[in-house]
Amino acid sequence: MHIHRGKLLKSIIHKSNISIFDLSKTLSYSIDAIHHHIEMETLDFKLLMAYGEVLKYDFSVDFPEMVLSIASKESQHAEVMNYDELLKDRDHWKLKYIELLEKHNELLIRRLNFPSSN
Repeated sequence: MHIHRGKLLKSIIHKSNISIFDLSKTLSYSIDAIHHHIEMETLDFKLLMAYGEVLKYDFSVDFPEMVLSIASKESQHAEVMNYDELLKDRDHWKLKYIELLEKHNELLIRRLNFPSSN
């Protein structure tokens, strides 16, 4: 079943206690832009998500594909690294992991050496 995203947005706005004016101020959209969004049948999921945060409404209930769509768009914009940068990044996180592991082991050893207070 196809849902008109703008019409759904309009009904959620009307059900909320937030005026179009307040919504426009909070989201920094013009009132005309909000009216334009309401008219759009295939309103972008990122816009719906922004409205949902303000309106306290989860549009992914109506559009389960919303989460996957946003995740795939974000992964498309991920930073591309060359081989040397990848090796440097890997080494950075490897050292970070080793440092944390050593601290964790030190805490365990200290904990085991202390007599219990029971």
